[in-house]
Amino acid sequence: MNDNIIHLLPAEEEAILHCYVTGLRQPGSFRKLYDALEIPVVDAIPGIISRLQIAVAQILLHHVQDSLPQWATMKGDELLLNRRRHKRHKDGLLPFAPRRLFSINWATSGPGYDWPEEYRITYLPGFDKYVFTASRDGDDMWGCADHAIGVAEKSDNIQEAARKILTGYWRTQAEKGNQQRWEDCLAEGLINRRTALAWADEVWADPEEEDGYAEEDDCA
Repeated sequence: MNDNIIHLLPAEEEAILHCYVTGLRQPGSFRKLYDALEIPVVDAIPGIISRLQIAVAQILLHHVQDSLPQWATMKGDELLLNRRRHKRHKDGLLPFAPRRLFSINWATSGPGYDWPEEYRITYLPGFDKYVFTASRDGDDMWGCADHAIGVAEKSDNIQEAARKILTGYWRTQAEKGNQQRWEDCLAEGLINRRTALAWADEVWADPEEEDGYAEEDDCA
């Protein structure tokens, strides 16, 4: 890793990111780090989300967390927010720059009650990796608002890497949790709505139906 990057990342954050992007087994000492960062323990669907994935997302998304999905309501004169602000190590000086791929709405359970999820990609200087994250408007669905969902090499085609990681993420939910197809694409980013819908077809469409969408190269 580049020395300049090391100086901006505390050893604890470097260890967490290195463990995730290399796929190494988490050491027992990470439990103390997770507790200090208030990383929740999640068990909604075993094997889908680990505390390591949540910790990685908190580090990478810290500087943009106010622009991530948020549910809010008024109770009298009080503003109630569903997403809680998360912590980062006090010596974490390196601001990452997550870029939005697109966001979706899983379902609408009532007027003003959507279930949004936003996908972002963050380049890790010094690691030469990209990390993909998923963010929701609170911890109602998974027990956490943000978590990492995959890694790609700097040399990979970003759109193809995003397709593999996101369809794999959705497919795991469909197979392990009987998750139904999401309803709509709420916002475009590096990936446009048409392509996002085509990717959803790969996971949930009837295999005998023809795919009606054509992918486009939308990445900058």
